[in-house]
Amino acid sequence: MRAIFILLIISLSLLMPLRIMAEESDYVEYTVKKGDTLWDITGGKLTDPFMWPNVWKENPKVKNPDLIFPGQRLRLPRYMLQKQIDIRLPEEKAVRKERPVPVKKIEEQAITILPRKSFVVKADMLAAIGYIDKEIPGVGKILSTPDGRTIIGKDDDAYIKLYNNAVPEKGRKFYAVRSLGMIKHPSTGKVLGNLIEVTGVIEVEGQEAGFTKVKVIKSFIEIQTGDPIDKYYPIESFPLVKGESPDVSGTVVASRDLRLLSGNYDIVYIDRGSVDGVVPGSVFTLLSGKKPNRPIGRIQVISTRQKSAAAIVTKSETEITKGDYF
Repeated sequence: MRAIFILLIISLSLLMPLRIMAEESDYVEYTVKKGDTLWDITGGKLTDPFMWPNVWKENPKVKNPDLIFPGQRLRLPRYMLQKQIDIRLPEEKAVRKERPVPVKKIEEQAITILPRKSFVVKADMLAAIGYIDKEIPGVGKILSTPDGRTIIGKDDDAYIKLYNNAVPEKGRKFYAVRSLGMIKHPSTGKVLGNLIEVTGVIEVEGQEAGFTKVKVIKSFIEIQTGDPIDKYYPIESFPLVKGESPDVSGTVVASRDLRLLSGNYDIVYIDRGSVDGVVPGSVFTLLSGKKPNRPIGRIQVISTRQKSAAAIVTKSETEITKGDYF
């Protein structure tokens, strides 16, 4: 019995290194360089910046995803890399011409990283983030629904009315919109306008019981009866590349959904727009609105109006809030 126990222990000890090697082979190690963020690493190494939460999950020693340091070692799961990288074994050294020695160490694999792709601003994302406007836009409103519901979504039907009493032709599209409230400048208190949210896209199906009937073909969030409808205009997706950044100062005046705090990849709105030379791609460094007024992050503009713009937070060392400035 004792001999069997000893044999079992020896067998387990021999299997343990194999298990460790198998686990290690599931990952590729990456050493953090100065200026790196998880967004940059996943965008450059995995070609998809939105995979950063998966990488963070695989590295439990990283307590704060916004705080990684040069020299820190991260594990990149190989299953994320297999479609984006070209892995080649080192050239084998032949001891004998007829019998080359196989390479055993998986950590000696050479990895070629594909060029980083530009982040693409999707058309639906661009429509859904909304904008700041003096007036609440609208050429009509959603009156009701055939089944009496007050909240509708994709593929649901509804009745609309245009303010000019016109009868729109079949196939015509409209945006469903909603005001989240008035936006005041955090420093001056001046009213800048309404934060307009685009809730979806509707399309005219025809006439029914004396009403214009529409179908919801896209729903970004819930659409409610009573919501205004506005003219539809096509929006195209585009790669977000660095554009001209004018020498202007400005302020974060609101965050998406009117949340109080924002972080990486959230949307914020600023009080500078196309009349100030701001264009999609413009990059600004944010400073804290509270003392000490130190750099706390970076934003990149993705859409502009005349006197305002929407931007994505590409880097934040702490929470971004209205009143922070650039």
